[in-house]
Amino acid sequence: MTTPLTLVATLVAKDGFETELEQTLRGLQGPSRAEEACIQYDFHRDAEQSRTFHMIEQWRDEAALNAHEATAHFQAALPAIEHAAEKFSITKMYRLS
Repeated sequence: MTTPLTLVATLVAKDGFETELEQTLRGLQGPSRAEEACIQYDFHRDAEQSRTFHMIEQWRDEAALNAHEATAHFQAALPAIEHAAEKFSITKMYRLS
């Protein structure tokens, strides 16, 4: 048995692009949650920094994440994300306990 992969993506919108980035990220939620290997796909706005968004995702394994990143809906969103975000970071984790 493998441990699911948890991913936290943090994106900071360019000044004035908060709505555009939020709409793009919201658009990913439904199709991503529908993927067979998706365990969790939650979207958050930072409580202290209003231009910062966090995606908390959990995938069956690394291969599932790679398959997600190759989907048409993810690939279609990338140009809009790159246009609206000034920072983008990803943290990948495996639960230990």
